[in-house]
Amino acid sequence: MNTQATSELTLPRIMPISAARGALLVWACAVGMLVGFSATYFSTLSVFLKPIAHSFGWGRAEISAIVTLAQLGLAIGSPITGRLIGRFGVCNIVLASTVLYAVSLLALSMASGHAVIFGALTLWLGFIAVGTTPIGYLSAMPIVFDKRLGLAMGVAMIGLGAGNATMPLLAQGWISASGWQMAYRYVAAAVLVVGLIAYFLMVGVRLPKPERKALAQTPAGSRKEAFALMRTWRFVLLTLVFFAVSSAGLGAIIHMVPMLTDSGLPVERAAKVAALIGIGVLAGRAVTGILIDAIDARYVAAVQFVLGGAGLVLIVTAPAANMALVGLGAFTFAFVIGAEGDFLPFFIRRYFGVEHFSFLYGVQFFFFALGGVSGPIAFGWVFDRFHHYVLAYGGAGALCALCGALVLTMGKYVYPVTR
Repeated sequence: MNTQATSELTLPRIMPISAARGALLVWACAVGMLVGFSATYFSTLSVFLKPIAHSFGWGRAEISAIVTLAQLGLAIGSPITGRLIGRFGVCNIVLASTVLYAVSLLALSMASGHAVIFGALTLWLGFIAVGTTPIGYLSAMPIVFDKRLGLAMGVAMIGLGAGNATMPLLAQGWISASGWQMAYRYVAAAVLVVGLIAYFLMVGVRLPKPERKALAQTPAGSRKEAFALMRTWRFVLLTLVFFAVSSAGLGAIIHMVPMLTDSGLPVERAAKVAALIGIGVLAGRAVTGILIDAIDARYVAAVQFVLGGAGLVLIVTAPAANMALVGLGAFTFAFVIGAEGDFLPFFIRRYFGVEHFSFLYGVQFFFFALGGVSGPIAFGWVFDRFHHYVLAYGGAGALCALCGALVLTMGKYVYPVTR
């Protein structure tokens, strides 16, 4: 199918709704991602890592491998969730995922020190939490928004940034007061209560049935077209770039607090640095949303990836006592965190259209999540081998800069703004 024919086919799938309902959809997504998987599990791992390892007598590489099995579960569940969203609608998948994720966090708080059982729980946790990530909440965005798609996703991603900023501080406070097991129970309660609020807000949008059908994948020729798109060089390049960015960024954020406390920084101040990353995510995602509607997203992504890489190098080379430099590094590093929630869906929309959006996003998220598995393990291995993080953070910074250069080769949009 040629580009023009495909474009004509996908145009009717962009179905505008009223401004008020569009705004409600955006803010519902923001509220949901405030307590989604990224904010409540992944961003808090840096403060849970040492207490869990100390409690069970695990090494850094071992604990990194076990807790990041959730990312493997996320990877496995991403393409499956993409198809389920097309069949059952965003709201139903968000509700089921929120409830099951909260229950799984509660179960994790009761787990013993048996590595296999703990690992199985974290694997399951990631698998059922996919609906609470951007792949769940943002799947309706390209169907409703086109000209302001970047802004809509950027505003929605404010919730993710706010969650990344507040949850490490809350988790550290709960751990200090009651231990890591009770802290996970508090996190589970927050996920359930705030997640249900987001669900009822989304239900209030009342997405028309044709829009839900537009997310579905038709069984025969359409499926062949989706797999053909996956074999294109642009899709492969996006896969490599976001796998690398995920490995570097998510590996760095999980080991951030252990790295800073190893350097002599008190755990409370290290948690504040982790929270500053959340503030950077909030600012970076909001600015990104505004810019990519006006400027070619390739250039915005390249600048942010380079800034993020420079931040990683600054964090590991600056003296831990110099909070100004460490904070600056953490803030700029945050520009690579959350890229899967605005750059990735935006690129998929502009280069591959709407026809197979939820499925292709799910496949890309699979590889992104795999990066979240390999990165933390690699950081832990480097630490256990060399007893410092300099090589890990420096190498991750260089990798982010390389990704910034690669994304520039994507070329002009195949599906530019039409309405």
